[in-house]
Amino acid sequence: MNSYWKHLFLDNGDLSLIEAGLQKYETNQINNYKVKHDIVFHIVLEGKGHYTVNDKNYELTASDSFILKKNQHVYYYPDKDDPWTICWIGIGGDHLDTYLSNSMIPNVDVLTFKDSSPVIEEMKRFIYFLSESDPNDLQDNLKTFSMLYHLLYSLNEEFPLTNYQNTKAISEPRLAEKIYSYIYKNFHSAFTVVDIAEEFNISRNYVFKLCKEHYGQSPKQIIQELRMNQASQLLRGSNSQVKEIASTVGYRDAFSFSKMFKEYYGYSPTQFRNLTEEEIDKALFIREEFLKV
Repeated sequence: MNSYWKHLFLDNGDLSLIEAGLQKYETNQINNYKVKHDIVFHIVLEGKGHYTVNDKNYELTASDSFILKKNQHVYYYPDKDDPWTICWIGIGGDHLDTYLSNSMIPNVDVLTFKDSSPVIEEMKRFIYFLSESDPNDLQDNLKTFSMLYHLLYSLNEEFPLTNYQNTKAISEPRLAEKIYSYIYKNFHSAFTVVDIAEEFNISRNYVFKLCKEHYGQSPKQIIQELRMNQASQLLRGSNSQVKEIASTVGYRDAFSFSKMFKEYYGYSPTQFRNLTEEEIDKALFIREEFLKV
């Protein structure tokens, strides 16, 4: 679908649909303004970008959403190397608060959709329909509001308020502990930061924030450290083949594992096995700083 942006100002006395759009951003496009509408709901379809609101900065990628609320000052722009494509709708109306009262949306700045979420395709279909519809046609207007109500229903289904309340009921230190425990139990399997975010119904950025503040490492760093520590123990204390150890600690192939192990410890797995105890201790505790956020 080509870029599209339209001010609609459709109102049925219950809800209003103010604007809708879809745009592939150029690297120099920056949005910096005070929000006039009740809510403008964005979804990142492709690429990356940055969103700042209430002195908080978020780095967003595909399947993330960011929410603009009335009277907020917002600042958002695309990543210079991988500029985002985003779609959005601006919504208002006398009863919008009622329709969002069972959703997390009024309480958060950003959300991350599940991989299986139907909302993203539903949003794209809605915007495509709006780009082709006639605002003066009664049937088109009926379908417009039908699709809008269903979209709100889907958002309430995916982001219920109970998830937000359950998350907020846990203190940040306790939530950080739960996240670390989850990583510890699952580091040997193929999982990502998105899986962590979905497990605790929080954004990827919040997962990153908690890990950095409470453990001094990004989630990726924690996963890598756990994997490398277990791998070094298995290399020292077992006769398992390198490919078996790679699989045990969560790597799909021995090549990727060996490359990471050498980057981490300075030795390949085979070389590591031939080191003296003194050399092993040095490799384990005096290694180069290589982990990247």
